[in-house]
Amino acid sequence: DALDRYLDSKLRTCEPSSYRTYKSVVEHHLRPTFGALPISELTTGAVQAWIAGLTISNKRINNVLIPLRGICADAFIDGQIPRDPMARIKNLSHRAKEPDPFTFDEVEAILAATQGQVKNLFQFAFFTGLRTGELIGIEWPHIDIDKRIAHIRKAVVMGQEKRPKTASGERDIVLLPPAIEALKAQQSLTRFKGGRVFYNPKTEAPWANDEQIRLQFWKPLLKRSGVRYRSAYNTRHTYASMMLTAGENPMWVAYQMGHSDWGMIRKVYGRWIPDNDASGGNKLMAAWSQRRHEENASV
Repeated sequence: DALDRYLDSKLRTCEPSSYRTYKSVVEHHLRPTFGALPISELTTGAVQAWIAGLTISNKRINNVLIPLRGICADAFIDGQIPRDPMARIKNLSHRAKEPDPFTFDEVEAILAATQGQVKNLFQFAFFTGLRTGELIGIEWPHIDIDKRIAHIRKAVVMGQEKRPKTASGERDIVLLPPAIEALKAQQSLTRFKGGRVFYNPKTEAPWANDEQIRLQFWKPLLKRSGVRYRSAYNTRHTYASMMLTAGENPMWVAYQMGHSDWGMIRKVYGRWIPDNDASGGNKLMAAWSQRRHEENASV
């Protein structure tokens, strides 16, 4: 009953994609294990034993625990149970997967191995750093080629349109020349079809999800180009690494990518930020020396 109430609340407050994730967790993990158990009989030990037997990643386990934490916290606050059995269950440690960007040579090889709409899609991805959902959700009315600006206002996740999760996700990005080149090549193909910029050339319809891209085009393309396989999300990592290696301001890169500050850039992409300028601090010391010189002169 508590799991059902949890899903009902999420149905009203979450994006459809997030709701489907919570529902999958409940139906595949929590209900089969704990569904018939009175919540007053759920113990910390039982949860710990269950976690020990799971064969999924630590990150996935942490996500699976979210609904269980929610229903136990509510039951404790409502006085249904004397203590919260999840209070002593800590999230498991896990290391985020390291970005694995493509090199310039690999980018060129990938783009040389395809053509048409698929080439336009991936060239735009490499030189804008958009998330896959943003990439397939972008529409022509949000593009200004003359001003070299793209207005990022929505994304497509699991076939559903949604607004970015945060205010920083809604942003206006600068279009680099390769991105503009891809758009100009795409104009004659989709400009007057009703909205979306990028279409699936097999269906002549807008992309529904990233799985279509991965299975139908991305995997065969990397095999054909001879480039070591990485997920299509690494087009975003490639954009960030290229920008930072070239010496672009990390704050500007953070804005382009939809981060609220450059903390995520520093954490995820720090190794691509050039070493500190050896001349750093010289201006301060010059000002300090000038001040000392003036003070000595006045004495």
